[in-house]
Amino acid sequence: MTGRQSRDLARSPLTPAAQAAQYAGMPPPAPHTEAELRSLLARLTAPAAGISTVAVGHSRDAASRAAAEAFTTAWQAGGGTVVAVVDWPEQAASWLRPAVRLTAQSPDAWVIAAAPLGWAQLSRRLRLSTDWDPYRTFHFASQELDLDPRNRT
Repeated sequence: MTGRQSRDLARSPLTPAAQAAQYAGMPPPAPHTEAELRSLLARLTAPAAGISTVAVGHSRDAASRAAAEAFTTAWQAGGGTVVAVVDWPEQAASWLRPAVRLTAQSPDAWVIAAAPLGWAQLSRRLRLSTDWDPYRTFHFASQELDLDPRNRT
């Protein structure tokens, strides 16, 4: 059991219903662009990044799945290693299984292509139950938006 796993086991991994409801109406992920993929690859392959292994996570919508597949293909073609490709539903009981699968191989970084609510739920589980590092997590543009519902107009 990691330090995060032993910490506050009584807390629910689920985003409170009122907070989750604030994600309603957010647009689904848009298809990625080649420029976006190139930019993401450039960030990960920068000499200072020191990244060779990644875990790729995506929600189950078509745009997120396609982005994850495109990234995985390009990363491996460039000589990088993908240690896991993990998907998750928008609604789940706890998100523990995908959280564990994303972190099990201790990748250098995580690459995420996902719909906002599912990612919010999974990232909460990652923070509560694993040694995931959000500072080593890279997202496709659908996640680069300010997803804090309090900042939406």
